[in-house]
Amino acid sequence: MDSLKKIKRFSKIVSVLSKYGFEEIISRSNFEALTPDFLNTGHTQEIFNQNFNQRFRLALEELGPTYIKFGQLLSNRKDLVPEDLIVELKKLQDNVPPEPIDIERRLEEEFGIVINDHFLEIEKVPFAAASISQVYRATLITGEKVILKVKRSNIQQIIESDLALIRDLVFFLEKKYIRLQKLFISEIEKSFENSILKELSLINEFQNIERFRRNFENSKDVYVPKTYEDYCNNNILCMEFIEGFKITDVTELCRNKIEPKKIVEKGFDIYLKQLLDDGFFHADPHPGNIFIKENGEIVFIDFGSMGVLTVGEREILEEVVINFGLKNTKRIVRSLKKMAVKHYIEDDKQLEREISDIFDYLEYNTVDTIEVQVIIKKFNNILNTNHILLPEYVYILLRGIALIEGIGQQLDADLNVQKSMRPYAAKLAKEKLYPQNIAKKTIRNLSDIKDLFDDIPEDTLKLIEKINNDQLALNFKIAEIKLILSIFKSSINKLVLAILTLTFGIGASMLANTRVRPLVLDMPLLAWMGYAMSVVTATAILYYVFKKK
Repeated sequence: MDSLKKIKRFSKIVSVLSKYGFEEIISRSNFEALTPDFLNTGHTQEIFNQNFNQRFRLALEELGPTYIKFGQLLSNRKDLVPEDLIVELKKLQDNVPPEPIDIERRLEEEFGIVINDHFLEIEKVPFAAASISQVYRATLITGEKVILKVKRSNIQQIIESDLALIRDLVFFLEKKYIRLQKLFISEIEKSFENSILKELSLINEFQNIERFRRNFENSKDVYVPKTYEDYCNNNILCMEFIEGFKITDVTELCRNKIEPKKIVEKGFDIYLKQLLDDGFFHADPHPGNIFIKENGEIVFIDFGSMGVLTVGEREILEEVVINFGLKNTKRIVRSLKKMAVKHYIEDDKQLEREISDIFDYLEYNTVDTIEVQVIIKKFNNILNTNHILLPEYVYILLRGIALIEGIGQQLDADLNVQKSMRPYAAKLAKEKLYPQNIAKKTIRNLSDIKDLFDDIPEDTLKLIEKINNDQLALNFKIAEIKLILSIFKSSINKLVLAILTLTFGIGASMLANTRVRPLVLDMPLLAWMGYAMSVVTATAILYYVFKKK
């Protein structure tokens, strides 16, 4: 992004802050010296009559989509933001002013079509407007009712300009204030940037819908809206208009003879499937994005923001779910360490007690008495005390679970989250003991060990090369390099044998409890072979130890 665009955007921000009565921020930041006098506009009496929360929300709206998204993020952080400000910020999700767009002309330009050949009707006024796009109702020439999600004009350039300014600001703050580095603000900025850029791409949303459809193609409980690829690109998304009602509309549920409690149970299972079976989950499951059809099918809409888990991340999450159901705090601490991007945990026992406190709170309360703010505060205290930075998907997941919990609170006040997770946890624990799953994990671990050994020679050569070229941050020469490399090589050999001994021993123990054929003395032959290899490698370690003293 060039400097001129940055200056223009910066000037706009200063102008809006001044307009809504935030001159003190400008003054304290010494921004006034950097901007022309004509940007420091006066205030109307109407703005003066509004309180701080209203002016803050209006300023975010006028600054545009990046700051609206920022406000929406704050509206979900009850641990950071006062309740009265949250109430005001939640209006950003529903009351974003629409942009005047000639929708028919936009369609003709984007797809090179004649409107009358493809559409019977297109409503000129959007029925919904968000910070990045707005939505119109239409009817195809075939008679099918659809919605057209249209990206706002110049939105890409505006967001990229804002993100560039935010990056510069974060870099400046971290460089100037060392304490801020412990708050991981650069990682938070990267996460926010990644999220908003994904949501900006309607091609990405189209692909998300199709992937979600494949994951639930055999489900009788979930309906995924159709997409119409001929009218989809990076700026426009055409999908089926859903005839239904919000998941929290208890009156409509009862009128269609659908039990609210069944919907809660079904919705909870569907979300766990997304997380643990598919590794692909809806990141914004608020009531406005989940509908119920008259036949009871659950319909998710708005797939712009989705969470994605790798196989390894899914396995760690499975461990957390299993141990959450079993209230095994020690294993949860272990999983947290695996999951963390960065952490500094001083006292594992204290951390276990803090997690146990959350378990007790959930165990003896139903949804109507649970205060999500208390849980969030406890969890944030755990993260802050131990300087734990979790990956992006965890924060997306926590927000999703909080929204699902909110829906459950409105439909079934007797729902207990922990007890509802126990059947799923038991199922996962059982599946982990399946021979094919054990075999897959063993093969993957052996593959990782092989990759590690393959990298050792190359990494060692790079280390030697840097030493020879004086590129290491050392102020002295290593005289006995050959002796040190010999000791290093010997240590590596012992480490390799130790890892193999452990791998063969654990693998054999797992297989010993299965009925994988052929069997020898009522135990799988593969288990006998694993124990034998474990003995051989252990003997080799002892030989090396006693030989070299």
